[in-house]
Amino acid sequence: MAEHKVVEEMKGDVLCKMAKVAVERSKGNLEVFLGKYFVTDELLKYIADRSPSVKILSLISCQEVSNKGFTELITKSPLLEDLSLELCPKIGCRNMYEATGKACPQLKRFSLRRECFRFSLNYSRRVAETLGIAVMRELRSLTLVSSNITNDELGAILDGCPRLETLCLRDCYKVIADGALRAKCARIKTLTLPDDYERQ
Repeated sequence: MAEHKVVEEMKGDVLCKMAKVAVERSKGNLEVFLGKYFVTDELLKYIADRSPSVKILSLISCQEVSNKGFTELITKSPLLEDLSLELCPKIGCRNMYEATGKACPQLKRFSLRRECFRFSLNYSRRVAETLGIAVMRELRSLTLVSSNITNDELGAILDGCPRLETLCLRDCYKVIADGALRAKCARIKTLTLPDDYERQ
């Protein structure tokens, strides 16, 4: 329920009701959920209680979704393979990402986009949060945008995710793309570091 102009102009409560109807009609076979703006903790709980087969989850600018609501769904989505969190300020911490990795052993793609301002109110709270990604051992693709990740944290992720093939870091100001880091990333087939964007 995203990327559609008519849908995006509807009120949040109407969209939540529409989403619930779609969940009911899927009869437990919902595999893909894309929500933009309107998603709430209550809606995620509703989905979690009725949709054990979710494989793709994308949340965009969902201001009303918290770690609690997100975790409620994730812990009941063991088949999840593709997760995208974009500009969802109340979602995120090391423990939550660790819980995601443990609850979703088949997770292969993870994309996380933060607010682009380095000095936003949430920035300091993101310290070391990406270390939780290191338990996502089956990860093949990782994209981080405006993350607070450091070289050491990235190293931990590379060690913890031996199957990682694609790594994209954009506007990650604490990452220093030195020789040591590039050597560490040598096994990555498709690599984009912050410096690569600056040279474009």
